[in-house]
Amino acid sequence: MNTSASRQPGEMASAAQQNGEGRAMVVNGNLDDAVNGTASTSLDWEEFEVNIGWGTMRGKIRGKGPRLMLGVHGWLDNANTFDLLAPHLPKDVRFLSLDLPGHGRSDHFPPGFIYDPRGYMGAIRKTVMAIGWKRFIYLGHSMGAVVGIMYAATFPEDVAAFISIDIIKVWSLTPEKQPAAMKKYFLQLFDNEDKASQPALVYKEEELVRRTMDGSRSLDERGARILLQRGARRVEGGTGLVLTRDLRVKAYFIGFITLDEWVEMARAITSPTLICKASEGHEYEKKDPEGLKAMLEGFKQGCQHFRYYDIQGKHHIHLTAVDAVANPITRFLDSIKELGHNLG
Repeated sequence: MNTSASRQPGEMASAAQQNGEGRAMVVNGNLDDAVNGTASTSLDWEEFEVNIGWGTMRGKIRGKGPRLMLGVHGWLDNANTFDLLAPHLPKDVRFLSLDLPGHGRSDHFPPGFIYDPRGYMGAIRKTVMAIGWKRFIYLGHSMGAVVGIMYAATFPEDVAAFISIDIIKVWSLTPEKQPAAMKKYFLQLFDNEDKASQPALVYKEEELVRRTMDGSRSLDERGARILLQRGARRVEGGTGLVLTRDLRVKAYFIGFITLDEWVEMARAITSPTLICKASEGHEYEKKDPEGLKAMLEGFKQGCQHFRYYDIQGKHHIHLTAVDAVANPITRFLDSIKELGHNLG
């Protein structure tokens, strides 16, 4: 039953309306409990949803606060991306891990909407306004961190601190390359719209786990299964799994803002900032050392409290090397609390 059908914009689901208590930490075996929404968890997650007008944003929330923290996942991932990291967060943090539009269990954008960081930023802003969050810590991985740079620069009054996992320099294009990139985006978008109108592909469980690992090039089996627990559902009759994400999110969307503009956004971020960089992360950053340097200098120029850590591992380091990521994050959160920053 769709419990959000009669709910007004800004109204959250009651406990009785929410979809269970989260998900099981499945490492081996099948995903049945998780994809059917019957799994339990030792992490005390509660399902979250709020109507923001065009549709419903969903996620999962844990902790009592009073510090508020928003987690935003990467491209094609979902709110489960922080499952291993969440238990390491300080006990005074209330942590909301959000499914971006078209990902996980959040509604898909209506026809005509464009999936790109600006659209995601707008959905996040409407979400936090709807639930009354005035000031919070923003934690983003990959695309979630890209959106975070834009959000922290645009709405600095909202962001008490910004944490980026494996994003420093956003993929950007020079102006002369923009027309071809825009054409590529729309052609892919239209193609994916056509595909989305057709029956979804059905995968065997092990095949989908393998495809998720291969597609990411940075996930291990445990991480892939954790993401699929929220990112897939079992088809009627139990013959296989289908992905829950909107096919339109796969359209090429990056590069529409120049490097100079991204540097100005980094300079506009005034909140305490932490960057945890994977040693084997995005190759495009390594190919532009001057751009990388410019972004780092921009971050340092804008905020009064900046920390940077190189961490051994691939792009999904928060799922494959969680202790190495959790340690600098908890130290950072402790340090800004001691400095007396207003954290919500």
